[in-house]
Amino acid sequence: MEETGTTTKNISNILGIDHSIRHIYIEETDSPWNEKALIKRKKDHLDVKVTIWEDSTFLYGRIYRLFLYIYDVLNPHFRYNPHIAPEESKEPRLKDRHNQIWSIYVDSRLEKKGIENFFNRAVRKNIFIDAENEFTWEEASLIFHKLWEQDSYTYSEITDYTYNLAALVVGNQAKKDSFELDINRRIQNVYVKDHIDKIQSSAFKEVVNELLSYTAYYCKDIYIESSHYGIIITYQKVFFAEMIPTNENTLFFTIHNPASHSYETEIITEHSNIETVQKHIKETYNKISMHTV
Repeated sequence: MEETGTTTKNISNILGIDHSIRHIYIEETDSPWNEKALIKRKKDHLDVKVTIWEDSTFLYGRIYRLFLYIYDVLNPHFRYNPHIAPEESKEPRLKDRHNQIWSIYVDSRLEKKGIENFFNRAVRKNIFIDAENEFTWEEASLIFHKLWEQDSYTYSEITDYTYNLAALVVGNQAKKDSFELDINRRIQNVYVKDHIDKIQSSAFKEVVNELLSYTAYYCKDIYIESSHYGIIITYQKVFFAEMIPTNENTLFFTIHNPASHSYETEIITEHSNIETVQKHIKETYNKISMHTV
């Protein structure tokens, strides 16, 4: 802690912002991902609270990057104005993007200064590409490099990029059927109906709907929801069964066996005996519900 305190004072002095800070409060955390800097404005100064990973790895760089945010807030050329940024409560996705772009600006400056930093170019790029899944990997990579290489930003420029990020890849748009965009679209389909619509056979759609209707009607306190890959059925927040429809008019049906604490899977088609499956569902439900009463 003593080393951290000395380093924070030295860096604030190097950045020329020590005269604007009255107190620096230091809090430790068990992960570099939880590091942050909070400021409280007074009349003629700031009080700063920094949360620092308790490990000494890249300590100087990690503290330096936190104080670069404070430097930006105090820098009149940066024109810090939080009122123009997306609101967390109303636009959480855009708020995260805004934070990402500002972080890119901070971490790119550390690289240019030759300061070792936990959030180096590779780490920051991976975080950005993972977050911007509405773009292809190629597009997101291109956008990242344009953001990283920019020499300076104002707060309003960061905000403009937040709302108009696609403008950085004009003329480099990926095909609509690119693999990663297709995967991202599938991941975002979170409705049960989306999975049932995969089934091409109208008769088999009726079979699946009948199974779901039966389960919802005869099994009290059952909850049916969609996952990325199928339909999940839970009882009192515990896995009960799973249905994964396919494009081949089949259904992978997995149900919990409470006796053996295992899972049983079978393939259901429109020719399967629906009454047998319904009976299995009801018997399993009765065993689980009696056990949890």
